[in-house]
Amino acid sequence: MRRTRVILLTTVMGAAAAFGAAVTYRAIAPGILSNGKLITPLGESTDVGSYPTNMVLSPNGRYAVVSDSGYRQQLSVIDVNTGELKSKVEFTDSNTGLYYGLAFGPGGTLYASRGAEDKVSSYGLSTDGKLTPTAEYHDPAPSGSKIPHNVAGVALLGGKLLAVNNQTHPGSDMAGSLSVIDMATDKIEKKIKLPGFPYGIAVAQGKAFVASERDGVVSVVDIDKGTVNNLRTGENATCVIASKDGMAVYVSNSNSDTISVIDPTTEKVVKTLLVRPPALRGLPGCTPQGMALSPDQKTLYVALSDLNAVCVIDLASGDVEGYLPTGWYPTAVVVSPDAKMMLVANAKGVKAANANDKPVGDLGQYILNIIEGTVTRFDLQAAMRDLKQNTKVVLTNNRAEEGRVAQLEKSFKAPPIEHVIYIIKENRTYDQVLGDIGRGNSDPSICLFPEDVTPNQHALARRFVQLDNFHVCAEVSADGWNWSTSGMANEYVSRNSVYNYAGRGRNYVFEGTNNGVAVDMDDLHDVATAPNGYIWDQAKKQGVSMRNYGFFLTFDAGSGDKRETIYEPDNAPAKKALYDVTDPYFKRYDTSYADSEAWVKLGIVPAPKQLQTFGKMNDKSRMTAWIRDYQRLVKEGNMPQFMMVRLGRNHTAGTSAGQSSPRAMVADNDYAVGQVVDTVSHGPYWDTTAIFIVEDDAQAGFDHVDAHRSIAFVVSPYTKRGSLDSRFYNTDSVLRTMGLILGLRPWNQYVATALPMRVFANARVNAQPYDAILPSADIIGEVNTSKSYRAADSARMMNRYEEESLPDIELNDILWGSIKGAKTPRPQTPGAWWRAPAKK
Repeated sequence: MRRTRVILLTTVMGAAAAFGAAVTYRAIAPGILSNGKLITPLGESTDVGSYPTNMVLSPNGRYAVVSDSGYRQQLSVIDVNTGELKSKVEFTDSNTGLYYGLAFGPGGTLYASRGAEDKVSSYGLSTDGKLTPTAEYHDPAPSGSKIPHNVAGVALLGGKLLAVNNQTHPGSDMAGSLSVIDMATDKIEKKIKLPGFPYGIAVAQGKAFVASERDGVVSVVDIDKGTVNNLRTGENATCVIASKDGMAVYVSNSNSDTISVIDPTTEKVVKTLLVRPPALRGLPGCTPQGMALSPDQKTLYVALSDLNAVCVIDLASGDVEGYLPTGWYPTAVVVSPDAKMMLVANAKGVKAANANDKPVGDLGQYILNIIEGTVTRFDLQAAMRDLKQNTKVVLTNNRAEEGRVAQLEKSFKAPPIEHVIYIIKENRTYDQVLGDIGRGNSDPSICLFPEDVTPNQHALARRFVQLDNFHVCAEVSADGWNWSTSGMANEYVSRNSVYNYAGRGRNYVFEGTNNGVAVDMDDLHDVATAPNGYIWDQAKKQGVSMRNYGFFLTFDAGSGDKRETIYEPDNAPAKKALYDVTDPYFKRYDTSYADSEAWVKLGIVPAPKQLQTFGKMNDKSRMTAWIRDYQRLVKEGNMPQFMMVRLGRNHTAGTSAGQSSPRAMVADNDYAVGQVVDTVSHGPYWDTTAIFIVEDDAQAGFDHVDAHRSIAFVVSPYTKRGSLDSRFYNTDSVLRTMGLILGLRPWNQYVATALPMRVFANARVNAQPYDAILPSADIIGEVNTSKSYRAADSARMMNRYEEESLPDIELNDILWGSIKGAKTPRPQTPGAWWRAPAKK
């Protein structure tokens, strides 16, 4: 059933009574983010749901309307003069929702794209700020298509509704399209083919200008003729706006940190404006998105999502005048008609830390639901008077002062290490694993996988370094695998990861494939690739030898996975840079296959649904393949400088009957980690090797400090013995530290400005070999039955081939109930805002 609720607020008192703290207009406290940056937003803030992506002014300039793309989606109407939330239209189940497009048409009618629903809704906006649904216009994908159009940008031109179709897949020849809809008949008059993943749209001089995220172009479309002129702008072109007189079009190129200025008459790019601070020259990562022009059209304001700032550009000179600090990940900006106020939509809000050991209000404890998107509102004229100081604040918050990157690099003294092994696991918080360790900032009450389940990780934390203030930069695996391998997630990944996890209909396209195609192999740009690519791209470019075990591999068609890869064999690399360095015998993600050899060594009868062997060598686990290959490299004396090892079985399969239990899978994964350290430390390369172990994200657990706080381990003969390091580190700290050891130059702003890990001693203080600890046979042998807690739900929702999907919010409850017991107070289940999609 589809439900849409409209709620009207007429006074501040009424707003507080109806929504409580969700809409209070409040001051903002500064704080450090999980990605290492500081936010000190100007002004005050109003909550607007999950992950706001767009914001537009009403024709009279009195209201700003905001659209969301995350879990709790709503259209919010905010009074520009007072900051009050006047009304909101909620989309309360996962079968309905918004995406990005917002546009006002004649008579003040608002048009909002509905994403994967393949339609556009219109609303009337009353003088008191109430939205009333008026009509729906449908933009269906072609008959037989398994993938919806996913309507993004919308615009009005010549009485027609223009809908940008963001999806790009084999059935569309990997192209996007623009639908021209006759609003009188609700029929598509024509569909115009465009480059891949088109997104934003604006109209000027009777033409449509559409930005392509994948191809980095703006398509100038003559609607009547159906012709398209593609203009190269910059990587991942996203948002487009036009000047009031229609004589200039501005395009934000999110991966390039530039704004393209287009003359709509000549259809040429006449100017390219760089928004990056001078100290970060050559280092992308500002991510320009939404833009607004000053009322006099002389100044351009640009939301820089990854700089947590608004860039101020003088259009006459083309110079950046300075920066204004915002909340976390600003996506859109508007200016009041009198130029007195600025409103900024912050996708991740203004709250730096989001602890989830207890329910957050009525929002539960799941990370994507408790991060509240906001709109900050502040006095623009006062902010501009203090522009010099505000700019200094932004640069400090981002470690973007002149000389800071060099200073950070000089502060790190690299140990005499020549080989780095990088292990990425799945989804655990710090408290969930090390909450029982007995020292540091730990909470045993929410520990699910204590020492009897994870003896190796406990032993490594005690012997080497215990990091109790380590944070993953990501929220979930979709952005987590990009943060963990790139050092950031681009705007496409950031926006679509939350949309995908909310079950709104978007495919998982974040690990080398775009809707089932390994596009890099076809010489197409991967829309999910961050600026300057992945660590393996940099290793190849900078001459660092490497070996890949399990990163970014394809899935063959018919495997049962929704993301099955066409045109490519199973278990093959999805990226060209990994093609010649990937071990074909190391199995891709699959929770039914063992990470370690524990079950073999303990003589355990495997679970009924466990895959007992894989590959031509009939390997019984991933470690069987890895140890064999490692020993081959030792024998040949050809050890690569950099190894990447994926060990993801600690994700678990919930309580699906016939699968190993969550505790068994986590224990299996723990022993695999132990086997890596054991193998290396007993071999000839131990003295010159460092092993870094992280989780890609921390979504599947609870933590009393922050839902991003996670476990991490640094293992080497030079790691300080038995130390407890409570300094802030994060995913990018690991990438930066590995890079400094390997001699890799940083490739984006996050990596360059990350805090290197000061965990190494000047001598070999941890040189003795490590012996992996076998978990008990009772734990490794645990098997889920039909009577296990929520076994039927697990079987229905969990897919052994998918590390992430909509049910992850449910998995947290399943893990808690199966381990802690049905009567133990547990995390709250999802509230009325969320409904699981009907079983198909």
